[in-house]
Amino acid sequence: MSDQEQTNSSKAQPEQGNMEKSILMAFNLGVSFNQQTQGTKSVTEVTGELGNTIYTNLKQMYGERMQEDHLLANTEYFLQIAMLGYIIPSICDYEEDFKNKLLSLIGSRATKTARKTDAQRGAQGNIIIS
Repeated sequence: MSDQEQTNSSKAQPEQGNMEKSILMAFNLGVSFNQQTQGTKSVTEVTGELGNTIYTNLKQMYGERMQEDHLLANTEYFLQIAMLGYIIPSICDYEEDFKNKLLSLIGSRATKTARKTDAQRGAQGNIIIS
């Protein structure tokens, strides 16, 4: 492996770790909403509330450093993950292995998407915030 490849690989590992943390936080946000509401709110209500929460958090964290369309795209992405966290406890029993596998598959897809996006944009940065 060349020095350049090692440098790129070492940069990707912390970014991947951050992405995994962001995915887990989004999922857990949905689980938390399910616990708070005892699963009684409609998906439509929760989608609006979670979407607003996620957008507000991203806007506070990234503010003017990220374009509005990227903030909205990231809000949508993390909202989808949070909704899984909200819905899954209402439709199936909790199993740690299932949760870990699901989050692993989501992380794998996010990594592939980020790589594809980097290649398309000339490696100027990820659309998915990590």
